[in-house]
Amino acid sequence: MRKILMASALTLSMISASAYAGENHGSGDISLGSPGDPTKISRTIEITMIDNRFKPSEVNVKQGETVKFMLKNTGEKKHEMMIASPEELDKHAKMMKKFPDMEHHNEPNMITVNSGKTGELVWHFTEAGTVNFSCPMPGHSKGMHGTIEVQAK
Repeated sequence: MRKILMASALTLSMISASAYAGENHGSGDISLGSPGDPTKISRTIEITMIDNRFKPSEVNVKQGETVKFMLKNTGEKKHEMMIASPEELDKHAKMMKKFPDMEHHNEPNMITVNSGKTGELVWHFTEAGTVNFSCPMPGHSKGMHGTIEVQAK
């Protein structure tokens, strides 16, 4: 029963994150963009995942770019990078805190990277503004967060 509840919670969280990614919600929020086409990468940005922080935690891209994030986990713990609104990041972190044993996942807007490993996340930035990212794993999100400044064309 617990596995069914965890799967249901995970599914609902991913559906809401995916729905948000393509929408422009007004009130100052911008579209987060969309999963990028790996054959149309504009450039690669390397990010190191260290226990309790991303390095760098601030990234600049241009509107229309498709970026491949190369993530290297040099920390001692498993980490994730999730691109989402602050509200979705908080919601997902709370869900992971409630279900710490749930199976980790790789959705288009997130990736899990084990300690000592690397991973890739490809994202297309469609609108100018600020996009947020975080590690929503229990106890990580307070320190492991950052912003992507999307500069207008």
